[in-house]
Amino acid sequence: MAEVEDVVIVGAGVIGLACAVALQQAGRGVRLMDAGPVAGGSSHGNCGTITPSHAPPLAAPGMTVRALRWMLSPDAPLYVRPRLDPALWRWLLGYSRRCNAHDWQVSARAKSALLNDSRMRIEDWVRDFGLACEFDASGLDYVYRDRAAFDAFMTGVESLRAFGIDFEGIDGAAYQSMEPAMRPGVAGAVRFSGDAVLRPNRYAAELARVVVERGGVIDAHVALQALHRD
Repeated sequence: MAEVEDVVIVGAGVIGLACAVALQQAGRGVRLMDAGPVAGGSSHGNCGTITPSHAPPLAAPGMTVRALRWMLSPDAPLYVRPRLDPALWRWLLGYSRRCNAHDWQVSARAKSALLNDSRMRIEDWVRDFGLACEFDASGLDYVYRDRAAFDAFMTGVESLRAFGIDFEGIDGAAYQSMEPAMRPGVAGAVRFSGDAVLRPNRYAAELARVVVERGGVIDAHVALQALHRD
């Protein structure tokens, strides 16, 4: 274990804390500083899902047309207020050029490698460091009430197997017999057995505990003012 703080991490959210643990494993001395509380913001209040199943990028074939339709509805899942902003429109043009089969495959393969590696590392850390964060590796179910949407997803999801992502399509009636608490009307469900969940605020708090126990320092409510090279 390092006796000198040779790495300073600005931001004590879940990413900063995870980087600190990894650096400590490599023998580095670490100090974290954050203008707010430890693991505040989205590190405290996100949904806590660990999802290798999300490997496919948003920049998919056909997404440009779908996104343009969404622009007509302010409550759509993606909405960008129309405005004269050259930088924004250059970015959107570049995004639309990526919505093709080749770039989708390349991006999905790279993203899958990162997600699958992260999924296994988290489970290793939960075991090795005894992280009390309600980690559950039983997988996640995506439930559909629209049969057309379920069928469309099942048609496109087969490509995920090439990225090492396992899944199972379950008919609506069969799923409701398995999950009687579900409201009637389920059209189908997709079970991703490799996904997992945890309690995000507890996970971040436990990472902070590990950092301190391994000799790290965490300064909360300390804003970075300036950096000086010497």
